[in-house]
Amino acid sequence: MVNLNLKEANGLVLAYLGDGVWELSVRTFFINKGYNIRNLNKLVKEHVNAKAQSKYLKNIMDTLSEEQLALVNRSKNSNIKTFPKSCTVMEYKEATAFEALIGALYTEGKIDEIQNIIEKNIG
Repeated sequence: MVNLNLKEANGLVLAYLGDGVWELSVRTFFINKGYNIRNLNKLVKEHVNAKAQSKYLKNIMDTLSEEQLALVNRSKNSNIKTFPKSCTVMEYKEATAFEALIGALYTEGKIDEIQNIIEKNIG
């Protein structure tokens, strides 16, 4: 596991970690569902992108603790310098906050919560 103080951790560092954790978790979810290799990449791409992650963050906002909400807000307001053309600036900021939350959950060893987010939004 990663050793970070979540109250002081840089939101973009958590988002970087969370990006990898989220993709691996989504890939594992679809592999466990029995999808073949031809369909896996398409399915994963549908759920590992800024538009989808922005939507997932909105879906779980009412379930987050005060500490998690503070992390989300701090991460959303991080100093992001470049934005892709595939989404709005706000969607990208929300996706970054979502990834930071996933990174924080992973750091805390709360893998079940990541699985619950997947089940709520994908499963």
